[in-house]
Amino acid sequence: MSSNWTRRALSAAALAPALLLLACGGNDTNSNRIKPLQATLNIAAFPNSPDPAVYFVKDPKDTRFPDLETVQVRLYTTTPQTFDAYTVEVHFDPTLVQVGDALEFDPGILGGCGSGAPCAPLCLVNSDMSTGTLLIGVAATGSCPATTLSTDTMLVRIGFIAENTIDPPGSPIELIQGAGRGDCEILLGQSDLGIQCVDGNALMTATH
Repeated sequence: MSSNWTRRALSAAALAPALLLLACGGNDTNSNRIKPLQATLNIAAFPNSPDPAVYFVKDPKDTRFPDLETVQVRLYTTTPQTFDAYTVEVHFDPTLVQVGDALEFDPGILGGCGSGAPCAPLCLVNSDMSTGTLLIGVAATGSCPATTLSTDTMLVRIGFIAENTIDPPGSPIELIQGAGRGDCEILLGQSDLGIQCVDGNALMTATH
């Protein structure tokens, strides 16, 4: 995990108000105001292969907030996977797309980010989204137990907000795997379990 990440207490309850405030903009009731951006995020359906895998899936669109799309980063597996940490690295074009300042973590994984429980994990998120790189790290602390998953489970939900019009075919939102800082990895005892990460060729478009 990168040393420039900042610790945040992030909770599921924070996701909706924080992201939606970012998405809805001002309260101008002028009938001549510019129409809000209408964002559309296209992600190829995950075919349940490879198994296991970390993948993107889009949440249903909330039509109240047209410039906002939310995705889940999920771990798909049909065999038990035991891990004590995971990292996620997402790349996007910051001139076209931004990330909401709150994330929703699955409270059942590694004690739950921001839960205040004795074995709540260390949850780190980079603080500067202007680079177009989102880095997330979640790790058990001390002698706290690992998590074992054997079904398709959400790790974290992320909100993406269109900042500008985006013509087809769209601007990619990439889930990064490979050697480097951050990456998308599922780990046990600092060892990468080698679980492949796929983003389903996620592309965001946006129109007025």
